[in-house]
Amino acid sequence: MSRLKFTLLLLIVYTTQNVHAQKGGNTLAEQYQNLIMYSGGYPGYKQIRQQKVDLLWKNVSDTLAAQRLLLKEAKLQLGSDDQAFLASKAELENVKKENALFKARTGRNSVLGLYVETGTYNMIMWGIIFLLGAGLGFAIYRSTSALKEARYRTGLYNDLTGEFQKHKVNSNEKEKKLARELQTERNRLAEMSGR
Repeated sequence: MSRLKFTLLLLIVYTTQNVHAQKGGNTLAEQYQNLIMYSGGYPGYKQIRQQKVDLLWKNVSDTLAAQRLLLKEAKLQLGSDDQAFLASKAELENVKKENALFKARTGRNSVLGLYVETGTYNMIMWGIIFLLGAGLGFAIYRSTSALKEARYRTGLYNDLTGEFQKHKVNSNEKEKKLARELQTERNRLAEMSGR
């Protein structure tokens, strides 16, 4: 900001040095030197014509008015530049706050409503994935062993059912055979007692 003020001050000084008067394109310093050089007078005294003094005063007044106008415009420009600077500074502060908030959000993740650092979040997620994978592996192992056991038990059941069916058929045949033999013995006994 001070750099801008310094630049404006240099601009004003430069334009003051190079502002030409209304007449002849001379600077104020040259007009003053001409006034002193061409003035007549008595020894030890100088006589200056009133017209030349008036013309010099008019040129000085015009130059001062132009410089005041330039100074006023420079102050207005400086004021608008200051306002623009303050607005830019406020906008920069807002951008910095948003950037810090963005960094805070991107550096943290929400887990069950709690914000944790990204590294911790990754460790938690990979831990959960590992536990779920281990649980799935254990469930697959248990189900395959249970399936093997079920097949073994089904085989035993089928063998036992087959043996039972054989025993049932054999028992049925023995029972029929014994029933025939019993009937035969009854018939024989009835023949013997009935004669």
